[in-house]
Amino acid sequence: MKKLFLLATFVAFVSASWAIDRKETLLNDQWEVFPHYDVSKRPPRQKVTLPHTWNLNDVYDGMKYDRSTYVYERPFTKDASLKGKRVFLKFDAVNTYADIYVNQHFVGCHKGGYTAFCFEITKFLQDGDNKLSVIASNAYRTDCAPLSGDFNVYGGIIRPVHLIVTGEDCISPLDHASSGVYIHQEKITAQQAIFTVETILSLTSGKKGYTLRTQLLDAEGNKVTEQEVPVASAEMRQAFNLRNPHLWNGRKDPYQYTVRVELLQGGQVIDKVEEQTGFRFFHVDVDKGFFLNGVALDLHGVCRHEETFGTATLLNEKALEEDAKIIYDLGSTGVRYVHYPHSKHDVVQYDRNGIVLWYELNLAGPGGYASPGYVKNPEFEASVMQNLEEMIKQNYNSPAICFWSLCNELSFKYDEPATFLKQLNAKAKELDPQRLTTFAICYDQDKFQGITDVLGWNKYFGWYNSQGGIGEFMDQAKIDAAGQPLGVCEYGAAGSYNQHGYEKIVSNKIHLEEYQARVHEDNWMQMVKRPYIWCKFIWQYSDNPSSIRDEGDRKGMNDKGIVSHDRKVFKDSYYFYQANWSENPMLYISARRYTTRTEPTTMVKIYTNQQVATLYVNGKKIGKAKNDGLGRIVFENVKLKEGENSVEVRSGKLSDSCTWTYDPNAKDDKNKNSGGRLDGAV
Repeated sequence: MKKLFLLATFVAFVSASWAIDRKETLLNDQWEVFPHYDVSKRPPRQKVTLPHTWNLNDVYDGMKYDRSTYVYERPFTKDASLKGKRVFLKFDAVNTYADIYVNQHFVGCHKGGYTAFCFEITKFLQDGDNKLSVIASNAYRTDCAPLSGDFNVYGGIIRPVHLIVTGEDCISPLDHASSGVYIHQEKITAQQAIFTVETILSLTSGKKGYTLRTQLLDAEGNKVTEQEVPVASAEMRQAFNLRNPHLWNGRKDPYQYTVRVELLQGGQVIDKVEEQTGFRFFHVDVDKGFFLNGVALDLHGVCRHEETFGTATLLNEKALEEDAKIIYDLGSTGVRYVHYPHSKHDVVQYDRNGIVLWYELNLAGPGGYASPGYVKNPEFEASVMQNLEEMIKQNYNSPAICFWSLCNELSFKYDEPATFLKQLNAKAKELDPQRLTTFAICYDQDKFQGITDVLGWNKYFGWYNSQGGIGEFMDQAKIDAAGQPLGVCEYGAAGSYNQHGYEKIVSNKIHLEEYQARVHEDNWMQMVKRPYIWCKFIWQYSDNPSSIRDEGDRKGMNDKGIVSHDRKVFKDSYYFYQANWSENPMLYISARRYTTRTEPTTMVKIYTNQQVATLYVNGKKIGKAKNDGLGRIVFENVKLKEGENSVEVRSGKLSDSCTWTYDPNAKDDKNKNSGGRLDGAV
């Protein structure tokens, strides 16, 4: 009875609201899920609310996590209020393969787990009770990506489901599940914005006399310009020329306009779509790096999986917003999304914060593992090509996205991928000639060179690569690139906030937090001197579950993050970069979790963007020292007394403190932890 009441309430709400505009409602409740292999008449079912994955509690068990197939079902009621209406189902993402049914009739399928898809279900609905069914699978398949990767592939309906209801004629939701509105920025300068608004219509009634009205609104909602034209075809293009546009200018001024498109009949609005965008222009110089609106911008930040603690890759708006704030507070000017398309809600955070995005396709290679990321299979290629078009069209109007990335770390050990990458690049440029294309490599530069506009290297000097340094390597790579701009899109080292010491240890089980910071210092010191490195993205933002890993102090975890997986611990390396990137005054004592010392003297290293700091130990002033220009102030050979020692540093109104214990008889324990989130350090 309760279920019927909820359905009746939903239908009543829709009936009262459908006057003119489309209505979009989330269908995240009333779902039940059960294993696909259970074909009994009444299989045991679990009631769930979307987003949902069946992997939430098993992903830390290594390779045992469940990659299989489940069925989701939900009731749906159609009454007389839907007569003459069109009904669409839009799925923001189902991982990684989905079959959609209405009343056991096949509606369609979708391959690839990180892009949205939309089907019209009008003709499948019957009056009264209906049943929606989704068969979702994250089982390994050779016809959809990703085939491999150093991350977990969580099965289920991992992002929301939308019910979209329109009249017979509407702005189409069926063009690869986009909004149906594309803002083509043909020529943008500080003096002029020449752009075209393309609108895709779905016209089924045969009626005539429609007009299309498109308005540009400023950030306060005021109308800047407007056009209204007769509808002549299902693909409408309206050209605009805006004088002195307010540019989207990164962190300094992430200004956005709203484009409102309305379909009218007899002067009455029957459908409406709004999209936000920002006008900007950019390029990459082979010697000077990235330029935004004609001004050089050092593009630095983090690589980031869309995985949050306790919810895996399920859309968690609050967690995504918290991540965006942490990344902003770090001082990032750019972020690399890895290794699949992230949600629209996530993109919006970086549009608003003015952080440039490298947005990546789900064509993930094996890296150092024994698995192909690409197979020369027509069905696989077709699904990846479809995912590329979905990725671009669904995020076309984002001002933050400046780079479409086609893949990560493909290999020539298996089927040759270069030919297909050239096809992907050609398609990306056809769909979006305004943005730049790129991808990430970890070897074989000569074989990948020239396929895309720019290129990025994944290189781990100080961790996997012990010889030479990243600066020397990139200098030679630049020579070999013959004019193609090169960036560094992954670098770093593993670091456990439970393992401490100043030794240089590169070990499968020992991941010292202090050595991780040292690797980052060395890499940054070399890259910052080389402006031709057009991007510098840390691997990675947060520790990330990966079933293939068994290292450090935690099984199933890649601990190269500069923030812990639960976001409670900001590692030393986070504060090193904040000292170099952030304009907000900060002061931080590194190695603070290295609480037990076995030597009578120690180094005290401060990360700060202040010029001078004073050190006190046990209340006694030790001295004053200057910033070395890389966000560090170092005091060498500081004496400790046996037992507890209070360590404090001051710079103007800023201060930070911690406690270290000197115990000459203590075991040098690599698993000490006095951790916790360090909000008081800034």
